Amino acid sequence: PYFREPSAEDLRSAAQPMPGSSLCSARAPSEAQGAAIGQCTPTNGRDGDGDGGGAGGGRGGGPLRVAVLATQDEFDETLYSDPAVEVTSAGNGRKFAVHAMLRCLAAAPRVELVAVLVLDFKCDGEQLPARPLPQEGPERLEVRIERGPSLVAWRGDLFQLLVAAAGELSVDIAIATAPRHDLLSLMHGAVHAGRHVVMGHDYNLPYGPWGASDMSSERHKEHCSLLDRTMVLCTSCHLAQYLQTWSSGSVDARACFCADYGYFDEEEARPCSQGGDRVTFISPCPAKGLSIFLRLAKTLPEVQFLAVSTVWTRTLHEAQLRELPNVELMRGSADIDSIYRRTTILVVPSLWSEAFGLVAVEAQLRGIPVVSTDAYGLREANFVPELRVPDVRLVQDMRIRALHRGRTIDQLERELPLARAEPGGSAEERDRRAMKVHFYLATPVEASGFVACVREMWHDAARRAALGAEAAAGAKAFVASRRGEFLRTLWELA
Repeated sequence: PYFREPSAEDLRSAAQPMPGSSLCSARAPSEAQGAAIGQCTPTNGRDGDGDGGGAGGGRGGGPLRVAVLATQDEFDETLYSDPAVEVTSAGNGRKFAVHAMLRCLAAAPRVELVAVLVLDFKCDGEQLPARPLPQEGPERLEVRIERGPSLVAWRGDLFQLLVAAAGELSVDIAIATAPRHDLLSLMHGAVHAGRHVVMGHDYNLPYGPWGASDMSSERHKEHCSLLDRTMVLCTSCHLAQYLQTWSSGSVDARACFCADYGYFDEEEARPCSQGGDRVTFISPCPAKGLSIFLRLAKTLPEVQFLAVSTVWTRTLHEAQLRELPNVELMRGSADIDSIYRRTTILVVPSLWSEAFGLVAVEAQLRGIPVVSTDAYGLREANFVPELRVPDVRLVQDMRIRALHRGRTIDQLERELPLARAEPGGSAEERDRRAMKVHFYLATPVEASGFVACVREMWHDAARRAALGAEAAAGAKAFVASRRGEFLRTLWELA
């Protein structure tokens, strides 16, 4: 591993400055300060030692200095796939959460966004982005932030960013946008910070039954060690508790909702939706509850449904939906109000480990009642308890591409072996088994809770309006109660 052992001063004395090769991570310097990254002062505090000793004086009256480490998937300028399908939190939830966080940091007084590093972990593959990665070193580019300013960022592979920043980049808080092994390695190896923080948006973690499949490898042990040295800000209380439980308390995790850094602020200002005439399902796929939705549409032929296809949705899912006469299929759009204006009820029948449920909050802020699975993060995202469907005995296991029947996700979390693997056989046999999941139709009993909720509200407009008003009040109170919590957390850590 390329981790520095010498001090920052030793690295500086050995450096050979070359025009255009420096990673300009220092604040805009005056003529007296010079224009080199070497002007950053390294910290003396260790991660989490209570000293907070970052270079920016977050504890001494100066600005709070922050570096953010993201991946190429989180910006349109560095994506490897077509970003045409954009529904704010369907398939792009983490991407737009990252943008909201950066927007919050860029606008905050007394916060200095020192550097944005973009780790390109796909650069060695066959697929090429719109902007090929330079071979000489990190590329300086501007990335556009949704509903925010453009920011200067540095894009490179792990080696390029590590060499460019190690020993030179010193801040109060370093924030990684995902708990990937390579991103955590880069953050701890290249950024000297008073505290290292990572955002947790899902359960794809080296702890617990839903994440890493190889629990015995050295890489897995390294991943756990990196996470143990990092504060994890989780998108729900459930995710934070899950991580603390499965790490036996070795990981410092706390809740940090997307509302904490202003993700929903624009939605909160929008008027409540009126006049919608569709029961809407966003991101049709097995994990999001396609089998439940298909049963809903078959059981309630009098109800008009809208299925919004996103990056989660495959052609084979769309083909099944087109066979149903009461289902309209449309592609996702960046204009999410064009979807919510047509929606009178939103269904979120997720069958996997859903960390929160951004679309649920978006809809409720507009006065749209949400019928959701009563499990994991969706318990916190749906503010009307009676519209949360309990005891759903279908679980999509993303790790082994299997659908578990007859058990709830809470039961399976306790019962599934951590070291389980996809059943054997040839690749064709494994693919054939996995394909059955894509065509599974929930039984009437498995979908009964969703059918009952949707049927009642569809036929009782007054009841639907009352539940929509309750949902809006709960969502607005939640957003208001969380406003500013992200920045308060950062200052506390520093």
